[in-house]
Amino acid sequence: MAAATELAQWWDGLRLGGSGSHAVLLAGPAGWGRSTVLDHLPEIIRADAPISLEVRINGRSLPDGPGLQAPALRDSLLGAEVRQQAAALLCRRWLLGARRLGIGSLLLTGMAGTISLLLAGLAAAAAGGVADDCPASENGATARAARVVAAVSASAPALVVIDDADYLEPGLAVTMIENLIDHHDSRVLVVAAVDLGSDLAAALTSRARYGPTAGKVHRANADPRMGYQSRAELAGELRPHLTAAQAQELARQTRTFAEIFAAARSEPLP
Repeated sequence: MAAATELAQWWDGLRLGGSGSHAVLLAGPAGWGRSTVLDHLPEIIRADAPISLEVRINGRSLPDGPGLQAPALRDSLLGAEVRQQAAALLCRRWLLGARRLGIGSLLLTGMAGTISLLLAGLAAAAAGGVADDCPASENGATARAARVVAAVSASAPALVVIDDADYLEPGLAVTMIENLIDHHDSRVLVVAAVDLGSDLAAALTSRARYGPTAGKVHRANADPRMGYQSRAELAGELRPHLTAAQAQELARQTRTFAEIFAAARSEPLP
């Protein structure tokens, strides 16, 4: 709950327009409960305000290899809501130009052509289009899709949740996350669950010491311990009606937080 609340606070800062885009890394060992935190995060956020755009990516469900992961990530990023918001954004810009320039303006004709090209580019990105030979390049399908989400987020803040992010090809994941957060007008919160010794987390943190993502990559304040006392405390939090002896017995019967979560949902009591 503490970790999810911290992540929700990052979202509040972004939603209210004061913090810009950020990536927050939720680091913990296997069995710590990272997926459980990510599952509850949207519920906590929606308690205060609806989420404009939400993208959920599970690294374990992706195929192996950057060539196969790239189109899967592109499709996840360019969901129906993102495409609708992008089309609406372009339409609003077109109408704004029409009011300023006049219906008969030659400039308006040029603007309409530009918007048509942008819409065509969006459709091409969604359909696969002509991409760079290297999936992790700045001109690859995943990078282009991430830039679409970043552009749309200026008017509709976007939450991108990546569970088991270490299963993504590292170069592809870095390219995607950086394209989501490096635009100065975007409002994207990327929350990625990673292992304690994650190469992806190390790469993102190192690259964020300089360049366009400087100051935009952070680690959530999560306690990775899963010892007996921590398990007993978690059992008591999840099931407040347990006696101290029952919580301690549940801690003895389990080894990880994930097992505590599973046991807390089961009956009968230990």
